Formats: sequence, structure tokens, C-alpha cells
Amino acid sequence: RYDAQISVFGAKLQKKLEDAKVFTVGSGALGCEFLKNLALMGVSCGKEGKLTITDDDVIEKSNLSRQFLFRDWNIGQAKSTVAASAATLINGRLNNEALQNRASPDTENVFDDTFWENLDVVINALDNVNARLYIDQRCLYFQ
Repeated sequence: RYDAQISVFGAKLQKKLEDAKVFTVGSGALGCEFLKNLALMGVSCGKEGKLTITDDDVIEKSNLSRQFLFRDWNIGQAKSTVAASAATLINGRLNNEALQNRASPDTENVFDDTFWENLDVVINALDNVNARLYIDQRCLYFQ
């Protein structure tokens, strides 16, 4: 499945991708695109890998034109849950967990120090400037 990537980047990098611990914040238009690409690349598809997706929003009809992982029957459902399921259909080996928490100072009991310290990559797919700044601050703090 990943032969083209391995031929360009090598098996060692592919293994790192597969075992990566990734946090994707937001599963709207940007998040859907990122999740598709991560699944196709095999990111978090190894035994050690884990993709955590969080978004506190639900799917609305207006989302369907630009958030391609969602369908009519998903209206009213949690974006993160539906996006995670759709990404798993793209790559059945994807190890993911969907949360419906807003990443903010109010949820530092969910996204605590241990959570941040165990991450390899954070993907910020938010459309809110204050939320982006908060995630950026957490990334800088935990390096």
C-alpha cells in the first residue's frame, strides 16, 4: 500500500509515520482533508500509532458542500466521530479516537500534560483565531 512512499522516503520514515501519535484539532473542511491524507499515507496505522481527533461541533447541511467526509444522513452527528469513521473506511488500519471536546483552558483536564507530552505531531485545523493561538501556545510549551 505504501510502496511509492517507501521508494521515495524509505521504510524507516514509513515506520515513524505508522507509529506516530497525532492530535488533529478540528474536523471541518481543513480537518477532513488532513484526515484523508493521513489515512492514505498510513499515519497512525502501526501498532504504536494513534490519531486523536477532537471537534465539539456537529454536522450541518451547509457543511456538506465543503466537508467531503460527511453525508446527508450525518446531519446532527458529531463531526469528529463521523470524520474518524470515514477516515477508517479509507484505511482500516488507522488507529483513531474521536473526542467531542473543545481544546481550550477549560478542557485541560482532558488534554493534560501527559496527553501533550506523548504527542509527536499536532495538526491545527481550526477556523477560530483564539482557538488557533491556544493550540499554538500549547505546542510551543510542550515543544
